Amino acid sequence: MTDNLTRNVRKTVVFIAGFSLTILGITLVLQQWEEVVLVFKAFIGPLLAVAGLVILFASSLKDHD
Repeated sequence: MTDNLTRNVRKTVVFIAGFSLTILGITLVLQQWEEVVLVFKAFIGPLLAVAGLVILFASSLKDHD
């Protein structure tokens, strides 16, 4: 009985901690939204460039039958 109660208390504490951290994280992201957008924009350019290079490299490979 106490093992089941301990497990339920642990699950409740972990749920409350996870929910609190999620709300805190969303709040912090929304407070700094302009900077978050800049970070995403900064990563999109190099990511697209690397994807383009991979596609160009893949298209230049010859099929070996």
